[in-house]
Amino acid sequence: MTKQENITKKIKKEISQRLLSGKMALPTEKELCEKYSCSRQTIRKVLSNLKEEKLINSRQGSGYHLTGLNPDSGRNHICLLFARPDEYIYPSLIYDIEKNISSGSDIPLSVSVSETQSDFFRERNILKDLLKNPPLVILSECFSLMDNPNHDLYEALEKKGCSVIFLYGTYRNMQDFPSIAEGAYDAAYNLVIQLHTNGHRRISGVFKNTNPQDSSMISGFISALRDLDIDFGKKRYVIEDAPSSDISALCKESDAIIFGSDELAYPHVKALRDKKLINLKEKKVYSFDNSYLSQVNSFRIKSFSHREKTLSYTIAKRILSTIKGQPKISIVLPYQLF
Repeated sequence: MTKQENITKKIKKEISQRLLSGKMALPTEKELCEKYSCSRQTIRKVLSNLKEEKLINSRQGSGYHLTGLNPDSGRNHICLLFARPDEYIYPSLIYDIEKNISSGSDIPLSVSVSETQSDFFRERNILKDLLKNPPLVILSECFSLMDNPNHDLYEALEKKGCSVIFLYGTYRNMQDFPSIAEGAYDAAYNLVIQLHTNGHRRISGVFKNTNPQDSSMISGFISALRDLDIDFGKKRYVIEDAPSSDISALCKESDAIIFGSDELAYPHVKALRDKKLINLKEKKVYSFDNSYLSQVNSFRIKSFSHREKTLSYTIAKRILSTIKGQPKISIVLPYQLF
């Protein structure tokens, strides 16, 4: 092994250590020369090769910085953990995340997808496998209101230099981990207020309650009714698995209905229309996600999306900034109402 090859090997090891600690700046050329007892010409050649491998970059006046890429090429991938990646909005979300990562990154990254099926034991087995060769980043869908029993494996992955980001909120026992969530509380709250301003007095809701974001939406709905001094008892809203008769009754005595998502709204609205229990021209129906389900067949549901950037764009941007060593902070993406 030549001296140059030996120094390259040592600096790559140093890069791996710095990635673990989050120190993204390399020592100066002078400091590296002194550390490895070599000439300026040798160290510049080594650094030039590392730049070609896209492990480092340089900016005039600011020295050399790590790109976030790991010298172990097998680790340079991103893992997406979704409960059901083949259903609802997830196929298009995954596609857009991959596209945004590809277009927004100047370093080679691959993306893999794993399915948890909302099962903690299945998630645990996936995480154990990932521990053998940790990716740079894991984006994991928060699929329960319970404490996550796999917090030990997520912490072990972080210690190995894998950054963990949760989607749709974090678990109660993992509040230190950053998350990307949608502004569900504000969306439900502001929609109720707007409907009331427009003259609606019998406002009802149909929601899921499977993760912190769902729970936040229910809370926003109830809080708005409370602040308007309107009855916010259980007869004003139902949860996803309620009997269809409860949803029919709720619809019949409401002048506006809010569904927590298009996935939730579509089958119920379709069934109510088929039974002639709802007329969308007379009764206001609102939903969230602005997905294909709000626009299919012979009826349309008013469904809200985000103000500026899409969820996939925000996810990709946060993943790339995390790889580059920027602060790990949580993001709430607001909805655009009307």
